[in-house]
Amino acid sequence: MQTLTSTFMERFQSTFGYPPDDNCVVPASTSESGESSSLDDLPQELITFYRHVDRVSLPDVGSGFFVHPVDQTLGGMRGDLPTRIVGSREDSVVVFGSDGGGALFALSTSDESTVYRLPPARVEDGVYTEGSIPCEVVAPGLAAYLSLLEQELQCAG
Repeated sequence: MQTLTSTFMERFQSTFGYPPDDNCVVPASTSESGESSSLDDLPQELITFYRHVDRVSLPDVGSGFFVHPVDQTLGGMRGDLPTRIVGSREDSVVVFGSDGGGALFALSTSDESTVYRLPPARVEDGVYTEGSIPCEVVAPGLAAYLSLLEQELQCAG
């Protein structure tokens, strides 16, 4: 994905006629941080991801795709972001990403694999309540979600 991002950045201005924003895949830091001990609170797929990647920022791909840094994901688990969804689907989740349109991407904690897209809606006390646009399953796991991002990046370039 880093190679695709570099190629995308090199071709962006000639393709679109204006300079790109900061599109990047940031590797995880090799230094120990206070957050690394908290990784155990995350589903296994996110632990594996964050051991290799700090964050993904693709503001120029589609409406934008972002995989949050681990400290933001962990902060979300402490109440900064939804930890539960209710409506047509009910599940406990960890929000790990977002798009440029205000939607959130969340990984189910009950099966540790389902990735949801949560369109903008009411969030109160960590509970996301579906609005007129329901949440949707976008991938059967984090690896499949990252493959979707990779495909979006290839199509955008």
